[in-house]
Amino acid sequence: MSTPNNLKASLDRLVSATGTDEDRKIIQHALLAGHIVYSTGDRNVAIGGDASGTIIITGDQNEVRFDLPETAYASLRERLFPTPHGIPPPFPELIFIGREAALQDVKRLVGINENRDPQSRTSIVRGWPGVGKTTLVSVLSRDPDVARVYPDGVLWASLDQKPALMSILAGWGRSLGRDDLLRVPTPDEAVEQLSATLQRKRMLLIVDDVWEPAHGALFQQARGANCGLLITTRLTEVANLLAQTEEAVYNLPVLTEDDALKLMRILAPTIVDSYEDDCLSLVRSLECLPLALHVAARLLRSESKFDWGVTDLLKEITDGAAVIKAEAPADRVEGANIPTVTALLQKSTDVLDEHTRDCFAYLGAFAPKPATFDLASMKAVWQVDDPKPTVRELVDHGLLEPVGSGRFQMHALLVMHARSLLTE
Repeated sequence: MSTPNNLKASLDRLVSATGTDEDRKIIQHALLAGHIVYSTGDRNVAIGGDASGTIIITGDQNEVRFDLPETAYASLRERLFPTPHGIPPPFPELIFIGREAALQDVKRLVGINENRDPQSRTSIVRGWPGVGKTTLVSVLSRDPDVARVYPDGVLWASLDQKPALMSILAGWGRSLGRDDLLRVPTPDEAVEQLSATLQRKRMLLIVDDVWEPAHGALFQQARGANCGLLITTRLTEVANLLAQTEEAVYNLPVLTEDDALKLMRILAPTIVDSYEDDCLSLVRSLECLPLALHVAARLLRSESKFDWGVTDLLKEITDGAAVIKAEAPADRVEGANIPTVTALLQKSTDVLDEHTRDCFAYLGAFAPKPATFDLASMKAVWQVDDPKPTVRELVDHGLLEPVGSGRFQMHALLVMHARSLLTE
């Protein structure tokens, strides 16, 4: 990797329109690897104004920061990663850091940079709520290698729990020059016609946030022979039913501890500089989950403006009392509202039957640190003869994760949510 100062020199040349093709490749790689990030901070900008964010070039020993207007950064980013044809996902606003290996893994998963047919199977990215699945595939959609393999562009859709399937399929049809799919009577017929159109295309289809296997199966049928299909889901059951092999599923991990602390330093630099040990404890308590780290950093920045220190809030966040009550990051907007973290997590627990939901909540009350359980402990907590059916249900819904040796993990953020259910 180039040093932060060398990266800044390449970036300066590109911003001033004097950069070379080699500069472009270096900065593309650094952005995709998370070595260069752009932080907008918390501020209000007058209508018509141009806010100045901060470019941060990270290194193992140091980092370089300098201001750059948001419009200049957006223009640079568009030159480096042109918006693909079709319907791409929005460029992620969350900081993309610590995901270079994951990005390469998913590129291999869909067959990019390998000597095999990239359209041979459905590829699935699975992981905890808030682990960054959408951010990852949004960056992937603009990767230069993806543009090379799929020159006709990207079709993206985010389904959620109750998707407007006909509207989504019709939107894909319109982007392909078909204005008639909304008049087709059923999704199955729309899929058949869409598939016929996609036979002549080389596109990457990205179906984000799938909750029902049947919904994912529709897009499997819609995929043309020369198109790739990438699905994201938090549900193990969906991944297992849609994947042809275990190798087709990529379980996106949380950040490493080093990258999680680096993210906190980028988001709240003065706080981490003043309370580094406390922030490291916070990162460990939140188990390096990107969603929780973004929310925690925003709360800390807001509290620090009052100049009375953040020690109490650090403890409150570490104990879990603050994060789940807070608003999610702005990229999780739903309609005209930004949901709380609790509301995002309730999507997973509201679909459970009452008994399974109660069992999930009881695990939160008795969870050790880290929150791992074996069958005997869950049997005792739930007071049931056979805990296996409930364990299977929680694993299928992405609320428990097998970690080997007969043990199952619940992420710290889900532990906080489970405890909150007991107070409802």
